[in-house]
Amino acid sequence: MRKLIIWDMVTVDGFFEGPDRDISWFAFEEELENYIRETQQQADTLIFGRATYEMMAAYWPSAQGWIADFMNGIEKVVFSRTQKSPHWNNTKLFNRNVAEEVPKLKASDGGDIFVFGSADFTATLMEHGLIDEYRLGINPVILGRGTPLFKGSPNRIPLKHLQTRTLKSGVVILHYAPAAEAA
Repeated sequence: MRKLIIWDMVTVDGFFEGPDRDISWFAFEEELENYIRETQQQADTLIFGRATYEMMAAYWPSAQGWIADFMNGIEKVVFSRTQKSPHWNNTKLFNRNVAEEVPKLKASDGGDIFVFGSADFTATLMEHGLIDEYRLGINPVILGRGTPLFKGSPNRIPLKHLQTRTLKSGVVILHYAPAAEAA
């Protein structure tokens, strides 16, 4: 069974983007780049909600470098009831029930499935207990306002600590699994 992993950079106060979708506060440096290279080799699918997909699809096709190659080459799935057709290569559009389709994706052959951003979509995944691991890069900044990664959940989700990595930049990367999954 494939793992569904949420990976996001967040501020100390829990925002994954600032006002006007600002992400200039990300502490992206060589050590983080190496971590990303190391951990994303396990992935072969990305899934998004509509809003994050549109932002990513507007940026990555014209970007260059190994991250752009990764983003453009990997299989992508966007869940949206309003999107009519995908406009980024290697993308499938699902407008069906997340609670039915994501378990099918997880049961199919392949590597890990990553979710970047997509706070509303993440909330839906959390509600249905579909997340196998949370990976958070806590950045040493407080924004005071922005878009929170976790928008609330109808259920408490106890987590088990899996790993911590502290980078020279001050970013602390935390890996957690739902406690029931980690047992």
